[in-house]
Amino acid sequence: MAHTDTTMSHRSILLIAALLLTMQAMAQLGRYKADIRALPQDFCDTVSVEWERDQLYVPVTAGGRTYRFLFDTGAGQSVVFSGTPLADAPCVSSLLSHDAAGNIDTVSVVKLPPLHIGETTLYECQATVQPRGVGARSIDGILGFDLVNSGLCLKLDMQSKHLIISDRECSFDRDEGAASLRYRLFYHVPYIDIIPFGRKPERVLFDTGSRSFFSMNIGHFNEAEEQRHRFDRPYRVEGHTTGQHAIGHGGVEPMGEVVFLRLDSLGLGACSFRDVHAITTQGGSHLGARLLRYGTVAFCPKHSRLFFQPYEGMTTTVGNRQIDIAFVADAMGRAQVGLVWSQGTPYLQGFRQGDVIEQIDGRPVRSLAQFVSWPFERGREYLFTVRSADGRRHDIKWVRVPQ
Repeated sequence: MAHTDTTMSHRSILLIAALLLTMQAMAQLGRYKADIRALPQDFCDTVSVEWERDQLYVPVTAGGRTYRFLFDTGAGQSVVFSGTPLADAPCVSSLLSHDAAGNIDTVSVVKLPPLHIGETTLYECQATVQPRGVGARSIDGILGFDLVNSGLCLKLDMQSKHLIISDRECSFDRDEGAASLRYRLFYHVPYIDIIPFGRKPERVLFDTGSRSFFSMNIGHFNEAEEQRHRFDRPYRVEGHTTGQHAIGHGGVEPMGEVVFLRLDSLGLGACSFRDVHAITTQGGSHLGARLLRYGTVAFCPKHSRLFFQPYEGMTTTVGNRQIDIAFVADAMGRAQVGLVWSQGTPYLQGFRQGDVIEQIDGRPVRSLAQFVSWPFERGREYLFTVRSADGRRHDIKWVRVPQ
């Protein structure tokens, strides 16, 4: 009995020590902060932005230098990349960061100097410091959804290539012909309900950091498959495979089942989109920046409303190409085929999941970053030397960027 009492005493001490360590670690983690202050007051400013390959880039000036920022509604807080001058701003805390692939990490949070976007100056901005990812070679940081959470109304108009910023309450809720949807915050980013098929809504992240139109969580799709006979909005399965394609700051998503889909109709409030190609993902369902090809999107934070105003009518035909191949980094950082569609040109040319790109036209390819930045010419055929998962080496002729 004495031995048991002693053991319990040691356990109690260990539990108390562990609790103290946990409390200490949590004390070092700062809270999410969106207390951004904008000047002037009672303003509405129109800023010219870049719209390139379904991504929105905003010029931001700080300390007399202009930076190129991606506007990413899938990021709860703004980001600056290691190695940029802004990353050397005073560190104020740490945060748990969740990336697009489901990875979680603790990152530093810095207080940025005043940021100038057009005629608007933002004060008290904070940003996490992240390593520069493979797809972020041409940008200095990310403007996250904390701009909206701070109370600013934003309108994204990529037909005019304008970002409109205002501190006036619900500046855009009277736009004629706009579909109004309520968004809900989860990890400080906006989720809305859409109807991909049937009558059951699918909660999706509106993520301008993604170039796709729509991707669906594989678990949610499998649940829908079991009830397919009840759907009045049919869809077609164009293929199955095992692979990975989503890349976040912390790495690539796990290997898993991927389904290639063609939706006859996708509902967004009062609007609908026809002939939509999509794939499933291990992460959450999301609607990407490609939506901005078809209309403006505005956010009014006071009432948590998103307004989508189509450029041409309430029904739009998308007709996007199916994703036929995706590249990820292998364990050594090399460019590897993470996903390939059996009906696509890359598969028919000879690419298979797990192939590592070793050379292009006889020139060595040493990393995914090098591959992503390769100066491919539109319509030109290249000779790819690849090593398959079983170690065989072979050549494939392929036009990387179609005419």
